Amino acid sequence: MARQIRPSSLLWGAFLILGGTALVLRLWTPGHRALPWITTTLLILLALRVLAMIRDGQRGRIPFTRILLPALILVEGLGLILTRTSHLALRLRFGTALALEVLLLFLAVRSWRTSRSLPGTWPEDRIAASFEAFVPPRAARLMALELVMLGGAIQFLAGGFRKPAPPGFSLHQETFLRAFLPVLPLLIPTDLFLLHALFPHMAPWLRWFLHFSTVYSVLWMVGLFATIKQHPHQVDETSVSLHMGLLGSLQVRRDLILSAAPLPAFEDDWAKRQSMKGMHKLLRTGAPVVELRLAEAITCTGLLGPGAKGRDRVAVSVDDPSAFIAALGCPCA
Repeated sequence: MARQIRPSSLLWGAFLILGGTALVLRLWTPGHRALPWITTTLLILLALRVLAMIRDGQRGRIPFTRILLPALILVEGLGLILTRTSHLALRLRFGTALALEVLLLFLAVRSWRTSRSLPGTWPEDRIAASFEAFVPPRAARLMALELVMLGGAIQFLAGGFRKPAPPGFSLHQETFLRAFLPVLPLLIPTDLFLLHALFPHMAPWLRWFLHFSTVYSVLWMVGLFATIKQHPHQVDETSVSLHMGLLGSLQVRRDLILSAAPLPAFEDDWAKRQSMKGMHKLLRTGAPVVELRLAEAITCTGLLGPGAKGRDRVAVSVDDPSAFIAALGCPCA
């Protein structure tokens, strides 16, 4: 059966295409005559979306607070066109946007602090729950993961690397990322030197964009390692919690695990890929891998939330496979 496309998806798709076109034109040909028409069309589409969201709010499908962000963007766009020369209007627009950012940051910090005092609660889950009042669940989760990833990187670099890992079965000791971590800061001066030496006539905005991308990538990789260290696998009497930092997690009842064994050796990478088809993969390069076989298919939680497809086999990285398999207490495959 063909999948039905919702009108809201078409609306957002058109909005993204027009927005990308406007951005490209503004960067390469700022005075292009199509820009005013594209901007007007964008605002009309956004206004239609806001009206649709108001209707959904009246019917109880979404909280009314979720209308705040698109309505603010609409007001900002209209103000940019209608009051281009008004300094007061410009200050009001910047002030409103800043107030919303401060509110989101306040919710994130409060959720982070609350999660630290609640056992079994991860910061990204509480932050995403707070953000869902303003944006759709998947966008809220993605924003929360980015904040936790960057916050974890800053905390790790500020001395968090000295803190021991929480109790559980770690997967950060044997990963390639741990060995590569000391080299990551060298990417920033290398990026500065190469861009200025090899591309002296590069546009300033593109140069700064590439510099920012390099710094962001370094922080993201450090944050990924920090979250992998802070999210070890947990095994208790009734359940097993498997993690791959913020990139994926899986909750399994212990009685569903039929067998657990180290992943066998393969002749080549092609044979390995064929064998691992149809498996949930919570893997990090360099770490040993354990294969779990389950009595029924279950879904894995990824970057954007629970997946749609359940599977009954899991490949998971763990530093000490023997101790992990022994803790599961199930027969080997």
